[in-house]
Order: sequence, then structure tokens, then C-alpha cells
Amino acid sequence: MRITKKQTLSAVIDRIEDGVTAVLLVDDTKAELHVPLQDLPLGSAEGEWLLVELEDDVFVSARLDVEKTEEVRARVRKKRSLLLERMARGRRDRS
Repeated sequence: MRITKKQTLSAVIDRIEDGVTAVLLVDDTKAELHVPLQDLPLGSAEGEWLLVELEDDVFVSARLDVEKTEEVRARVRKKRSLLLERMARGRRDRS
């Protein structure tokens, strides 16, 4: 009997190369997974988070993690807004 190691990991689509391969960065380790774009959920795009299923460290499937994608985007929007406010204050202080 063969024992397989199954796991579900959180990963972000870092980039899409040549329109055919998605490079995923695994959340905890930042390890790269190269996955055919056609094996990801329809409409997958850079910056979206996925729940990736692996079996014996081999990609099996993925599903969109809409909640985490929205969380991260909201955090980035907030940081960007704070940065823009600081930049605007800096310009006013120099005038």
C-alpha cells in the first residue's frame, strides 16, 4: 500500500509567462510552482490568491481564494493611500 502526502497550500499568482505558464509563490515558503495556465480556474490573473492542492508535492488542482485576494488588495490600497497622503504633505511643507 502506498501512502500519499496530500496538502492544501495558499499561493499567489506572481506572474504569467508566455501566456501559458503561471508562476505561483507559495505563501509560507515563497517556493515557486510552475503550473500550466489552463490548469488554473478560468479567469485566473496575476495577484490573485489560490488554494492549491498538492499530492506528493505535485500540483493536483487549485481554486480561487477570493477572501484572501480581497484582504490583500484592501491592505495594499490602504498602504498606497497612506503613502500618497505623506507625499502630498511633503510637497505642501516644501512650498
